[in-house]
Amino acid sequence: MNAEIQNVVNQFLEKYVGGEEFYDALDEQIRIHDIWLYAMIARIEKETSYDRWIVSGKFGRRFYEFVKTNIGEEGAQKILVASGSLRKGKAIGLEEEDLTGLEFLFIDDSFWSGKTRDVIQRYLEKNHAHLKKTYVFYDGSKKKEETVESFYRYYDYH
Repeated sequence: MNAEIQNVVNQFLEKYVGGEEFYDALDEQIRIHDIWLYAMIARIEKETSYDRWIVSGKFGRRFYEFVKTNIGEEGAQKILVASGSLRKGKAIGLEEEDLTGLEFLFIDDSFWSGKTRDVIQRYLEKNHAHLKKTYVFYDGSKKKEETVESFYRYYDYH
């Protein structure tokens, strides 16, 4: 899995000079690979316990549909799907609800600044829940965060 993502990252690094174009292209690749989504779910199930998942944006809607189709309605009911562009200040788009004591995993395509994760974390805390970890395919953050798990971390290779 890491090698597949590394190949895609290297292709896009040759084509783009980072920035929005790079992330948009990479995120689109992540969304189209069912085997990658299966691999993420398998990794999560192997590594950690949790109560529910929370996702956002285009990736979140794709992930939700993937789970609903391949795992079933029961699996999909465990997923909260927030709006996209949270890092740009868009409203989270979720109803306030009592999530008291639940542990969540945030699953996303990529991680860079942590702004999206931070919005998710504030929402969960406001609703008495806890964000246990963040799982992403690509971590481009300069600082390694202990609660972020990824298949590929840019600064481990570059």
